[in-house]
Amino acid sequence: MKAALSHDLFQVETGQTPGYGGSQSLYENTKERASGCGIAAAASVILYMEALESGIFTVSKERFLEKSGELKKYMPIIPRLGVNSFVLAYGLSRYFKSHRLPFRAHWKCTAFRKWKAVEKMLRNDIPVILAIGLNFPKVWGKREVNLYVKDADSGKKGEATLRKDYSVCGHFVVITAMQGNMLTVSTWGRKYYIKIDEFKAYVMKYSTHLYSNVLVIRKV
Repeated sequence: MKAALSHDLFQVETGQTPGYGGSQSLYENTKERASGCGIAAAASVILYMEALESGIFTVSKERFLEKSGELKKYMPIIPRLGVNSFVLAYGLSRYFKSHRLPFRAHWKCTAFRKWKAVEKMLRNDIPVILAIGLNFPKVWGKREVNLYVKDADSGKKGEATLRKDYSVCGHFVVITAMQGNMLTVSTWGRKYYIKIDEFKAYVMKYSTHLYSNVLVIRKV
């Protein structure tokens, strides 16, 4: 499977290194910086859809914070736990309805269909929120999914190779492309890569499809 958004994610103007989508690190209080990944992911989806309409793929920090604040009215953050997955889907659907946008959101739980859903959404130019769930049934377990970055010109024939930069669980990221075994994702305002086979192995061994899932946004 191969699919991607028609444009790179917008950049938030922060005066620092050019970013890739929204980041919870821009939020003003500690609670939101620690647990606001669901809000940041939802804001990234909405702002990308708005950027497609305007043709402007840079967003001010103030605009990102404004959109995030608006979304918090539909999907409140629970301290230390963040936004519940089902609240995220329900909240986005409420947002679409209140803004008279012809979309609805729901989770695609099945192992096979989730990847077909990702491909279809990307081909429809809609970013995909991926939930990297908690460990299950040991919800306080420490197993995580690797996030990779590219080391430019470090491989054979000048090809970039991947280097593990971080690992996460209980976290939302935004998928912007998929090719073969690789997902391109945005989180913390940076571009990362996730290996699909590693994600699948994590879900099978340490989590569950109910927790580790993709949010489908479809036209209605």
